[in-house]
Amino acid sequence: MELSDELLEEIGAYLSGRLTAAEKARFEARLQADSDLRDEVATQREIKQGLQFLIQKERFKAMHADLQQRGLLDDTDASETRPAETRPVKEVPLLKQPVVRPLWTYIAVAASLVLVLGLGWMIYQNRSDDRIRVAQNAQAFDAAFSAVPKPVPVAPSDPDRVAAPLPAAPSSPDSIRLLNAVGALQVQELPAAIDSLRVLAQGAPGHWSASAEWYLALAYLKADQRDQAQPLLARMAALNGHPYQREAQSLRRQLDSSSEKP
Repeated sequence: MELSDELLEEIGAYLSGRLTAAEKARFEARLQADSDLRDEVATQREIKQGLQFLIQKERFKAMHADLQQRGLLDDTDASETRPAETRPVKEVPLLKQPVVRPLWTYIAVAASLVLVLGLGWMIYQNRSDDRIRVAQNAQAFDAAFSAVPKPVPVAPSDPDRVAAPLPAAPSSPDSIRLLNAVGALQVQELPAAIDSLRVLAQGAPGHWSASAEWYLALAYLKADQRDQAQPLLARMAALNGHPYQREAQSLRRQLDSSSEKP
């Protein structure tokens, strides 16, 4: 999600309570639908709270220094009386001592500011890395996805091929369920697609279960669950005769290349 000046201003108005009731309702509806926007609002809230804490801390320190300068925080009482003097004593006016703040107060403020800024930068950097990873996953998905699964081959050339023709016709129940799951994946209904594809992939070995395994890996990738997709891709890439062996090998290389980039 690109952070424009208008969006940052709108987030600031929301956190400060400056939106009208209608504007607030519309903004909160966007928060429910956009996870990136929710993350950014949480980040801005943490930064704002940290800065408010530093401002309050400096305000209390200034008040304390002012009271100390006026002598209102002096707990010692003058309990001793002056002895009688036999000769006049020349009074010398005392010079007003400047208020010197301890060095540790400046160090504490500087350390707090560095901590808040460092925390804010770390949160922002993590959010940026997440957005880059999601974009890479979406790009890989778009390049590999096909709305039409491969048909059953007429005669496998490899005796180890897992896609041996099934005795059922091309319109078998498994093929229909696979088409429905691929359709759900195409319209971004990821939870339903993942559930259906997982059941099909765990079914009896054959062309449709092998194809479901490929689309299940793509669904995990689209859902930003790369750690779930990688083992499936590794298995398909190493399995001779798998209908999507070449595609799995190519997608693995693409994901490995994107992971190595700084």
